[in-house]
Amino acid sequence: VLTVVSFAVILRVGLRPSNPGAGVAVVYAPWTTADQTMIRAVSAGARFVRFGGFHFIAVVMPERTDYVERVLTGSALLAVDPQILAGCLPASFLNKAHVL
Repeated sequence: VLTVVSFAVILRVGLRPSNPGAGVAVVYAPWTTADQTMIRAVSAGARFVRFGGFHFIAVVMPERTDYVERVLTGSALLAVDPQILAGCLPASFLNKAHVL
């Protein structure tokens, strides 16, 4: 349990976007619906850009300087740089996501 918790904390802190103004990928629990994902991501103070490959990931443009803190205080599991998130997905998945 300690290992899982420490890994989650490292992910949450270590993957924070260095330049949130360039975009943020917000990750919620996998059982979060697309509607809930969009509402939660936008209500923290951002403009919705697109989903990040799954319905529980939203890519947004923050409109507040404290957006990352606000969204992580809410129900978001992670707030990461969208390019880091894209690097974690297989290329075949990204090609399919761009077609949609």
